[in-house]
Amino acid sequence: MRIQLIIFACLIGLVGICAMPVGASVADVTQGSTVFVGEEGLVLQPGVLAANDTQVAWYPPGTTVTAASVPEIAITVIPSAFDATPVQFNGRSGAWYSYPNGVAQATPHLAFLVNQPEASVKLWVYTPEGGKDGTNYKTIRGVKLGFRMETNLYPIFNRPGVSAGEPGIDLYVVAPGGFTYSALYDDAPVPHSVSITDQHPQTSIAYVPVESGATCVWDTGNAEYNAGEYTYYAYADVNGLKNVMGKIQDDTFTLLATATESPGTTPTPEAPTLVTGTGTVALDTTSGGIVETDTLLHDQVGLAYVSVEKGTRALNEKAQALTSLSLIGAGDSQNIGPSPEGQNQLSVYRISPEDSLFFPSAELGIRISDDSLFHNLYWWNEQTGKWYTVDAETDDNDGFLKAAITKGGFYMMTYPAGPVTEPTAEPTVLPTAPATTVPTSSPTPTSTQTPLGFMGILAGCGACALLRKI
Repeated sequence: MRIQLIIFACLIGLVGICAMPVGASVADVTQGSTVFVGEEGLVLQPGVLAANDTQVAWYPPGTTVTAASVPEIAITVIPSAFDATPVQFNGRSGAWYSYPNGVAQATPHLAFLVNQPEASVKLWVYTPEGGKDGTNYKTIRGVKLGFRMETNLYPIFNRPGVSAGEPGIDLYVVAPGGFTYSALYDDAPVPHSVSITDQHPQTSIAYVPVESGATCVWDTGNAEYNAGEYTYYAYADVNGLKNVMGKIQDDTFTLLATATESPGTTPTPEAPTLVTGTGTVALDTTSGGIVETDTLLHDQVGLAYVSVEKGTRALNEKAQALTSLSLIGAGDSQNIGPSPEGQNQLSVYRISPEDSLFFPSAELGIRISDDSLFHNLYWWNEQTGKWYTVDAETDDNDGFLKAAITKGGFYMMTYPAGPVTEPTAEPTVLPTAPATTVPTSSPTPTSTQTPLGFMGILAGCGACALLRKI
């Protein structure tokens, strides 16, 4: 009987353990909290979605959200495994609502907020007068150092139940000999080995904490550290953001042996300020897809180009860093799909990979090869099988039709064949290219005049080329 009671008590204990709530973590998202583009493996807690909803929706800024409002995008989510992928969430910061039941409520049910991740790290100097930015500070062996973090990621570390041992922002220091430190000795009487990884900043400006009994994080006077050139950098190694943001910081400073020593100058190869290519070009991107060098890609005959500025995020179809980009003439668009009604094709170009994404945008330019009055630009949506209008305008200085684009794929430049009242092209869905309509009227050439000859007559009359935004 005694043994049975013991067994029964053990079973009750096990049931109690199983019933205990699972601790929260950096992956747990509550209603109304902030989610960052690129976070993976999140768990949406009860209350994020309204009853019976399985989707979240985003509306353009200024939209009055009601049951009758049409969202720009609605995404089906699995609360236990939610990813804020760049493909779906880039360019869609702000409020996301539970859909469709949530938006039908008198007060729309806010699921969460979305923000683009940002972070930087600075060397910090502790002096008798107080702390100061160490970017241009003359660092001599014995100086007291630390690190200042400036980031909008702090809401992650304010999520309920986040523990000190969970992933966070990782800092590293590379010594002159190439050894990488993830912990540094401070200036306590018995020096602590202070970890500089798994940092959890809980405000937009935070510092690597100083241990009790010390006045700094890094005592450069410790015999561990020799004079020479040091490099420090950081990663946001939390919820998959490391793969999206890449290296947060990469800065170098010289630790001098004495106050009279000159840091000197070490010649370094000059980094290119522009990468160019024809047909295909390699992109200088970080692991998070950030383009590190301005890039200009031409097609094989020099009639079109794609320009990608430094700082642009370029991702492939798997939301990974885009390492190369191609631009080729695609020939007859009829092999892709029927041209928009009332439009004559001039040229078609393919930007590949076709499912690539640029944020905020790249620039596409196509040389105008005729004298037509209007020129339009369309993007082919493979999923819907339709051409979508793209905002574009003519640059009179170089004769190119130019547009800010956010996606790879097929682009077609056209001129109107005549008056069009019901265009078949759909309004644009590109985030940076609001839709307009095809002109409702346009001079119609006679049967004996080509668009070129018609424009010649207009030119003879002193007419100026009109600019139309599509």
